[in-house]
Amino acid sequence: MSWKTEWLDRLVGAGEARSEAGRALLEERYRALSRQIPLLYAIGLANIAGLYLATKGAFGSFYNPITPLVLLLIVRLVHWLRARREMLAPERILIELRKTFFYALAFCVGFCGWALYQLSEDNPANHDLVILFGSLAAVGCAYGVSAYLAAARLPILLLGLPLATRLIFSPDPGHIGMGVSLSLILLLILHLLRIHDEGFSRLIESRTGIAAERERARRAERVAKVEKAKAKRTADTDPLTGLANRRAFLRHLARRAAALSRSGDGLALAILDLDGFKPINDTFGHATGDAVLEEVGARLTSVGGRSALAARIGGDEFALLFPRIRTVSGAKAIGAAVRSALEEPFVISGREFRISGCCGLTLLRVGDCDPAQALIRADSALYQAKHSGRAGIAVFSEEMDALNLRRVQIEDSLRLKASQDAIGLVFQPIRDLATGELRAFEALARWNHDLLGPVAPGEFIPIAEQINLIGELSERLLRDAVGEARRWAGSVRLSFNVSAVQLCVAGSADRLLTILAEAGLDPGRLQFEVTETALLVDFETARTNLQQFRAAGTRIVLDDFGAGHASISYLREMQFDGIKLDGSLIASPHDSMRSRRLLKGVLDLCAAMGLPCVAEHIETREQLELLRKLGCRDGQGYLLSPPVDAQAAAAMAGPRLTLLRAGSAAG
Repeated sequence: MSWKTEWLDRLVGAGEARSEAGRALLEERYRALSRQIPLLYAIGLANIAGLYLATKGAFGSFYNPITPLVLLLIVRLVHWLRARREMLAPERILIELRKTFFYALAFCVGFCGWALYQLSEDNPANHDLVILFGSLAAVGCAYGVSAYLAAARLPILLLGLPLATRLIFSPDPGHIGMGVSLSLILLLILHLLRIHDEGFSRLIESRTGIAAERERARRAERVAKVEKAKAKRTADTDPLTGLANRRAFLRHLARRAAALSRSGDGLALAILDLDGFKPINDTFGHATGDAVLEEVGARLTSVGGRSALAARIGGDEFALLFPRIRTVSGAKAIGAAVRSALEEPFVISGREFRISGCCGLTLLRVGDCDPAQALIRADSALYQAKHSGRAGIAVFSEEMDALNLRRVQIEDSLRLKASQDAIGLVFQPIRDLATGELRAFEALARWNHDLLGPVAPGEFIPIAEQINLIGELSERLLRDAVGEARRWAGSVRLSFNVSAVQLCVAGSADRLLTILAEAGLDPGRLQFEVTETALLVDFETARTNLQQFRAAGTRIVLDDFGAGHASISYLREMQFDGIKLDGSLIASPHDSMRSRRLLKGVLDLCAAMGLPCVAEHIETREQLELLRKLGCRDGQGYLLSPPVDAQAAAAMAGPRLTLLRAGSAAG
């Protein structure tokens, strides 16, 4: 900014349009002036007219040097009357105020010169009138532009005070007194104008500050709303797949169920559990696993379309809601669509992966749309679908309701100490298939409930795992089993199943080995059977516990080999002392050449790895002969011996144990 511009800005004193406060002050000045200035010009014209009439035209006709100023007054009056209808931008207001200052300067100088000229004339009678009307005009015009101090001072300084000074230097004492009085009044008015301007500026500044605070508060509120909405989206969204999370899904399910009770539309709830995802995650890393889950989410979204809701409610568990589904056939069609969506291979970083999913569905209808019950039913259907094998689909039925009721009864009973104590053990012999020699006893849990009758391990063990009772139950059964094994001959081992959940809990090995040490049983006589499922749940923790077992001298046997799809990778990654073949491999190989070849391939694989095999569920002589022929070393099953109680097991494994041939055992 040049010194000339800076000097001009100080002289004009209009303000600035760079800051928020400056712009607000300019706008407020302009708003006030647009109301006041027309009145100011009207006062000026009225005073001129009044003077003309009071002096009876003594200062001449309107065709004299004052006439251009009068015409300019009229032009500016019209300008400001029009300006009242619009609000200018701050930059234009600044220009307009500067123009106003110079117009005011011109008017004041012009009228002051004209008034002084009139006072120099030889008509004293008119002098008082000129001073009266000139002073009134100066005061009125000053207050007319009081919102703009620089312009408001001009009528006082350039019109009022010169007239007062003219009176002070008059030879008439009366005029001198009037001049002094008028000067003091005009100086007071200048002081009041300054105070008014300061108050006006503070008011605008305060108002601007309040407005700024309000705007900041509004912005903060808007930001808070955006952040709140963002936080809500984050809280309701699975960060990996972008689907709804469990919390959002449950809320949406409750809302849909409530709407269902009013609308009468049907609603299908599906819960999907992936098969084969855990090995991908463990073998190829979490990045690959995450990419698979993202693709699963995208495919499930495409299945449902816009009207459905897909959510990720667990690690590899998804849930879906489908509106307007009223029939079982419609629910089955949904399950089939979900299964089809997962059939295409998942291509991640140029590598193909194949997974599937078991799907449990239930229908919500008017009068039967309780969200909590719907989840329980969908879970029951999912449980049934898993029993059907990979990619199983099941829709909840009344039969499942009965099974679910039984499950609830089993869960309630397991929580009672007396019911836990009622769970006992039986022992099934494991024999050498060639010689009939007793190799080991597998300890099997049995529960005969007073009201429910016999409850199979396949029923109560998973429930005990889910309600976190499996550790306590397993430790108590191991203590009992080890106590019985001490009565057997030293050549007979105890085979004990470790729960998948228990094996994946840090410190489980320490507790089980402590039981073994307290009983004083040689660790070499104990073998722990573990399933592939345990390794799928938490491979690292399971491996740590298994390494502790081996370090203590116990044997590790991989159970149900052949039931899954990742067993070979675990044979390669971990050290086992034996393999127990899944019963599905034994069930029908004599009826199918393909099944027989599969069984032979598995046995050859185990032989190549130097791992002895145990075949379970041997129930026919044909199965026994085939296993012998294919080179399977050990076996167990009803053909060889059903499970027996502890007393019978002690008799069979006593010091004078008679080794039976497999053929005689079968007989």
